[in-house]
Amino acid sequence: MVSGQVQGVGFRPFVYELATFYHLSGTVSNNKDGVLIFVSGDKEDCLNFYDSLIQTPPAVSRIEQHTMTEMEEQVFTDFRIVASSSEGVTSLRLTPDFAICDTCKKELEDPANRRFHYPFTTCIHCGPRWAITQRFPFDRETTSLSEFIICDTCREEYINPSNRRFHSQTNSCDICGIQLSLWNNSRQIVERHSLKVLPKAAELLRKGNIIAIKNTSGYLLCCHAERPETVM
Repeated sequence: MVSGQVQGVGFRPFVYELATFYHLSGTVSNNKDGVLIFVSGDKEDCLNFYDSLIQTPPAVSRIEQHTMTEMEEQVFTDFRIVASSSEGVTSLRLTPDFAICDTCKKELEDPANRRFHYPFTTCIHCGPRWAITQRFPFDRETTSLSEFIICDTCREEYINPSNRRFHSQTNSCDICGIQLSLWNNSRQIVERHSLKVLPKAAELLRKGNIIAIKNTSGYLLCCHAERPETVM
C-alpha cells in the first residue's frame, strides 16, 4: 500500500511498467487510502521492485506512507491495472492541477500532430486534477470529464503500456474532448473555430469588454487592466 499524492499522477502505469520490468505478476488499483498493489514472483525481485517503487516514483507524486506485507500466495497470470474500489471514507491528499509538460507543449505546437492547437491536451504528467475531481478514487468516471466519451484513437493510447497516456484519466483530443467556443451575453456563438477564438477574445478585451472564461471548475473574469472604466 502506498499513500500520499499518488492518484492522478501516473502511479498505476508506473507500477505496471516496474512490475513488468521485474517479471512480476499481480494487480494495482486505486482505493480510498491510495494505491493498492499485489505482486507475486521471486522474493529478490519483489524486494527490488519495492525499493525502486519507493526511491524512484513519478516526478509529480508524493509518497507519504508505504507498507509491504507478506501474504499467502495468490495465483496471477500476468500484471494488470484493475478496477478501483470506492468503499470507505477517503483519507487521501487532493492532487493539485499540473501545468502543461514540455512534451505536450511540443505536440501543441506541431502542425503534424493530431493535437495541434488543441488547448486541453494532457497526459499522465500534466493537466487538471484538483479542478475536475468530484470524488475519490481518481478515475475518469469520478471527474467532470466523465461526460466526454473517449474516442477510439485516444482509447488506443489509453490501453497501450508503451504510450505516455497509458491509463491517463484526462486523455482527450479535438474529436472527443472539450470544445473551445466564444459566446456573447445573449447566448449567441461569436466564434467556434479554435484558432480564431483566442485572437477574437483578445480583440474584445482591448476594446474594453469583460470576458468570463469557463474553467474546469468555475469561471475566470478577465478585462483590460489599464482601462479604469472597465475595471470599475
